[in-house]
Amino acid sequence: MTDINHGRSHRVADASLVRAPADAVEMRISDADRNGTLRRLHNAVALGLIDIDEFEERSAMVSRARLRSELDTLVGDLPGPGAIVTSAADRVELRGVLGSLSRQGEWIVPTRLALHRRMGSVDLDLTRARFAGPIVVIELDLVFGGLELRLPDGASASIDDVEVNVGRAHDHRKDAPAEGKPHVILTGKVVCGSVDVRGPRKGWRRNRFARTT
Repeated sequence: MTDINHGRSHRVADASLVRAPADAVEMRISDADRNGTLRRLHNAVALGLIDIDEFEERSAMVSRARLRSELDTLVGDLPGPGAIVTSAADRVELRGVLGSLSRQGEWIVPTRLALHRRMGSVDLDLTRARFAGPIVVIELDLVFGGLELRLPDGASASIDDVEVNVGRAHDHRKDAPAEGKPHVILTGKVVCGSVDVRGPRKGWRRNRFARTT
C-alpha cells in the first residue's frame, strides 16, 4: 500500500510539472484587435446600450489592454458586431476620390456616418441638421484629405480615438461641453490631413439671434 500511494503521489507531482496546452496560453492583442473592440463600444453607445461615462471608461481600458481576455471582458455584455446594425438607415457610407464633399443646411445625420476619401476634403456642417439619435459616430478613413466639422451650440465631441499620421486633430471651440447634445464621437484614421472641429459660423449665429429677437 505504501508503495502504491507513494507511486500515485509521485505521478501527480510529475503531472503538475507538465506545461499547459498551447491553446490555453493567453494571447496578446494587436492594434487591429483594439480597434475592433472600440468599434463595438462605439456601436453600443450609439444605440444607448452604455452611456458616455461608461464608454470613456471602457475605451481607456482598451488602450491599456494587453491580452485577449481583457478585451473580451470589456464587451462581454454587448451584442456581437454582426447584431449591432438593425437597418441600412443606421449607417451611411460616403466614398470618393479627388474633389471635395460638403453637407450643410437641413439634413438628417444618421447614428453612424463612415467617410472614405482619397485626395479630397470633407466639410460637414451640422449646425442646422436633424439627428437620428443623441449620439453620432463618425468613422474616418481619409488619405491626403481632411475633415472640417461644424457643430451646433451645446454639442460635444470626442476626438481621442482618431489616429492621425502627418497632421492633427483639434477642437477649436472654447468652453465646449464635455457631454452635450448631440454628442459626436470621431474615430478612425487620417493620413496626411487634419480634423478640425468648430462651432457655427459667425454669420449663422447673427442671423439666428435676429430671428429670435
